[in-house]
Amino acid sequence: MLWINAKRGQPPRVPTDDVIPALFFDDSPMSRGKLEIHVPIEYNSNRPAVRFHQVCFETSIKDHPLASKLPKPTATPSIQAGGDVFRGLKARDYVPATLQDYLCSDDPPLELHVFTFSDATVVTLNFPHFCTDAVGLSKLIENWCKILAGRPEEVDAFAPRDPLDSVSDKDGGEGQMEEHVLSQFKLAGWSMLFFALNFISDLIFGPKMETGVIFLPKKSVAALKETTIASIPSNTIGQGGGAAEKPFVSEGDVISAWAIRNISLSLGPRCKRTMAVLNVFELRSRLRQAFNSSTAYVQNAFFVLTTIFTVQEAQTMSLGEIALRLRSSTKEQTSVPQVEALVRDQRASIKKTDRPVVFAERDSILLPFSNWGKARFFDVVDFSPAIVKEGSDARLKRNAPGKPVLFLSCDASPKPNPTYRNVVNIIGKDPSGNYWITGFLSKAAWKEVEKGFKNL
Repeated sequence: MLWINAKRGQPPRVPTDDVIPALFFDDSPMSRGKLEIHVPIEYNSNRPAVRFHQVCFETSIKDHPLASKLPKPTATPSIQAGGDVFRGLKARDYVPATLQDYLCSDDPPLELHVFTFSDATVVTLNFPHFCTDAVGLSKLIENWCKILAGRPEEVDAFAPRDPLDSVSDKDGGEGQMEEHVLSQFKLAGWSMLFFALNFISDLIFGPKMETGVIFLPKKSVAALKETTIASIPSNTIGQGGGAAEKPFVSEGDVISAWAIRNISLSLGPRCKRTMAVLNVFELRSRLRQAFNSSTAYVQNAFFVLTTIFTVQEAQTMSLGEIALRLRSSTKEQTSVPQVEALVRDQRASIKKTDRPVVFAERDSILLPFSNWGKARFFDVVDFSPAIVKEGSDARLKRNAPGKPVLFLSCDASPKPNPTYRNVVNIIGKDPSGNYWITGFLSKAAWKEVEKGFKNL
């Protein structure tokens, strides 16, 4: 059942509100069927669509005690302060940070803070994850920028329903529905119990995680990609051993392979466990029969694909072999029949057990990875219509006015989430071709990352 803090209570219901139940996959076990979003029939200063705050500084961003520490491009690969360090960069003391904060207040889901300096602007957007994912947030910002630019006629239509409801649990009559390719790794019964015990043991006795931002310059990414591709076994084309070519791997595969190698090395040579790499993939471009490309789906529309390694495999395989296995998993698990199989499996599991399916070995260490490349934040954000005066910082001049030089994310809750372990998030490639990556890694893993810089 949905738990409400008795001391705080809930605001009174407004009978004219449009009540929208949380979408099935956005809901949670504790609130199943009870979580709702109440939309005012009319917005006003007491109940705004977005709670907006602005703070103006007459000084340079370099003079601000916290904003001056925001990560910056460096000539060589570097590790810098993570997003959580900048949680204090807010315009008011109270900002909703937990589900309880939203349940016990009449605050809108979106809160916008803008900090203007003489040479830069920092924009922060606070929102609960149950409302949307990275691609949905990108769509929201993209359409916001269209309004800023005076182009309301270009604003995308908003999806009136959950397109995942159209993915049927039954055969449509055109043939047998596929089973998920990782069905043999579905944790249940004793295997789930052993997995849960291992996971809890890691939480209690495992190393603490530290947040950080990895900056990889364009030339370092190019060197890493060259090294990785060189270590991929060639495919022979033709019957008689004709021309050979390397299988395709993306830059995301290359960076993920490098991160997996560093995490595996941090576990030591005696570790006999397996690792389940959980790579987030978005559904909008995968299920085109369910998602209309001309419509904005501001919701969570993602699942994860799983690639399993033993720790010793990840320590000894070449980067090319690791990247190729990741690419093979992506190709195999993101076909339309496989995505539909995953939607069915997840829906059935949540209905039956109130938890999602996990594909892994019972001794697996989870490595949650995500790549926000498809969200295209560095491309879609364009605040140029709001510019009053251009800044003078030479570093900022590398980008067009109003375009971002940095994009960070962090959990709004001041209490660290202990389940955030071995997390890698590729935020994306900036206009200069550099990559920004956030991590929740152990101290040993961060040391391996630093060692890995020497080969870039």
